[in-house]
Amino acid sequence: MDNEEKKEFYRGGNNFQAKQNEVRIDPETGYVKPTHGISVHLDGDLMRRFGGAYKIVFFPETLTMIQRGRDRQHYEIVPREANLLTFEQYQTELSKIQAILEEENNGNQTDTNL
Repeated sequence: MDNEEKKEFYRGGNNFQAKQNEVRIDPETGYVKPTHGISVHLDGDLMRRFGGAYKIVFFPETLTMIQRGRDRQHYEIVPREANLLTFEQYQTELSKIQAILEEENNGNQTDTNL
């Protein structure tokens, strides 16, 4: 996550698997392009409405986060570089992400190994 390491990223819900329409596949190589991926956000409160705010605590080195869209707090998890991961390999790397569910009112955290 390079310079993003100090930021706290949240996923709405505990599903870290990508849908086919969330990524772009290079038709020549068959690899996932590092331009689109599953969404995460810097605002945990905003993510609660999508199934809970899951704070990312472990992230594989094969992936990175890029800011996408007008919302400067919206990021997407993508392969670290082009020609690195097939869709199946991308899914495997996403499954290595570990996150903690942050409770809304009392600040309790529940470990979730996805």
